[in-house]
Amino acid sequence: MQGELKVHFIDVGQGDATLLQGPDFTILIDAGRHDRSDVVPYLKSAGVKTIDLLIGTHPHADHIGQFPQVIEAFPVGEVWLSGDTTTTRTFERAIDAIEASDAGYHEPRAGETFSFGSASIEVLNPARLTGNLHEGSISVRIVYGSFTVLFTGDAEAETEMAILARQHDVNALILQLGHHGSSTSSSVEFLKAVNPEVAVYSAAEGNSYGHPHEVVLERLRQMGVQIYGTDVNGTIMVITDGQTYEVQAQRR
Repeated sequence: MQGELKVHFIDVGQGDATLLQGPDFTILIDAGRHDRSDVVPYLKSAGVKTIDLLIGTHPHADHIGQFPQVIEAFPVGEVWLSGDTTTTRTFERAIDAIEASDAGYHEPRAGETFSFGSASIEVLNPARLTGNLHEGSISVRIVYGSFTVLFTGDAEAETEMAILARQHDVNALILQLGHHGSSTSSSVEFLKAVNPEVAVYSAAEGNSYGHPHEVVLERLRQMGVQIYGTDVNGTIMVITDGQTYEVQAQRR
């Protein structure tokens, strides 16, 4: 591999935004909350000039909240959404921004594989839409050399089982915990199949949902997985050369 991949799990409060910055690709998975404007400043501070791929895992306001700002601030090559829709103003604004931009648009489905520069993206979910927004969450495994990271959006245990039933390779060094570390996700079977070394969740300090849930943290501790969360550690960065990796946290 030539060059480094930096995976920034950005501290956006009770929401999600993850930047993958490689030598020849820039990918943003989710774009924070609708009631904050912290994603664009962070991307600018990280030196982002263009975004090759912008993924909205599902159309909830804590995941696609700042799509319009991101799309207005940077040239975006392609946008992925699940295809699920809602009637919220946040979702409508996101769609308007995509339509007004020059970005390509795709609704990925399980089994598809794409290359963006030296990164390979394997789509694990959804196989089809059911109308349940969490069930329809875009889940991807990103491969860079021998480094692997898995994102499942807000996919819950039933969806995790469906992913396993389709016999996708879910093994990953780094796992972003589904649904902000909620007990609705991160089933024992799924965690065993992923077998991560590091788990990261994105949640606000003292959030009203009680994320991350202790039962999930205990499962991970019993497996010997290192746990990082944006509520405790602030923004978390994983840096890899495609073989080894290190984790840097804003706060220890």
